[in-house]
Amino acid sequence: MISRRPLLAGLLALTLPVPARAAAGPRLAVIDWAAAETLIALDRPPLAISDSGYFASRMPFDLPPGVVDIGPFWEISLEYLARLAPDRIIAPASALMMTPRIAEIAPVDIVPTETRGSRLDLAADLARQMAAVAGLAPESAARLVEGTEAALAAAGRRAGRSSVLVCVPDLSGRLFTLYGRGSLPDAVLARMGLANAWTGPVTALGTYRASLEELIGMEEATILLVEIASMRPRTERMLRTSALWRAVPAVASGRAHWIGNFYPQGGLLSARHLAGTVAAALTQG
Repeated sequence: MISRRPLLAGLLALTLPVPARAAAGPRLAVIDWAAAETLIALDRPPLAISDSGYFASRMPFDLPPGVVDIGPFWEISLEYLARLAPDRIIAPASALMMTPRIAEIAPVDIVPTETRGSRLDLAADLARQMAAVAGLAPESAARLVEGTEAALAAAGRRAGRSSVLVCVPDLSGRLFTLYGRGSLPDAVLARMGLANAWTGPVTALGTYRASLEELIGMEEATILLVEIASMRPRTERMLRTSALWRAVPAVASGRAHWIGNFYPQGGLLSARHLAGTVAAALTQG
């Protein structure tokens, strides 16, 4: 039996908008949210991005008008992408492996995923790459990097000096995803002059799954709980009824605070947002 799905996808692509060509710069389709936010920071917003709804839910700013959605990164609408006719496509190597046919539509630039430095160094590398792809002078990326460094230093001066644990509690209130070495929060805390309370083992993404009991041993840490809006009400209820949670030193002494969500694989704008959020939490009350 012939599947109707490709036919329906093609018909839908014909009804979707095609933005007018911008006056300056190449038309870029982006299948990477860190690359998309970096282009926005450089004032060269992309023509299209993958999964704009998810992007909007994780980023501390709105998408510029006219940026269209080409579908989730694991199922890009090839018909719509072809109709948009981008000059270049920005994607991680994984997207190219999942959807190799994107290379038939336009040249693909692979975003960097490794660095000898921190996650902030990787974000700076991405800024330089995006400036080049967008046809901007190297000074554009340099200004973005320097502005981010200055913003993080200023946030650090407001925050003072302390040991900080950035973590995401699960719905049960019994398990926590901690951000450690190699993560964006770890790099941001370091540039702010703050100590990351978690120095233990981490995954390739710089995270560690900890039990509530493990938090009890962190006597000096201020705990920053990352809010996932759909989860927070239930998580808060579970924590309020937990004697173990009340025994955590940060909780007992009023040093546990909720902070807004952020994109942990983000670029320099995400780093600035996180630094401001951390500084605000550490100076509240």
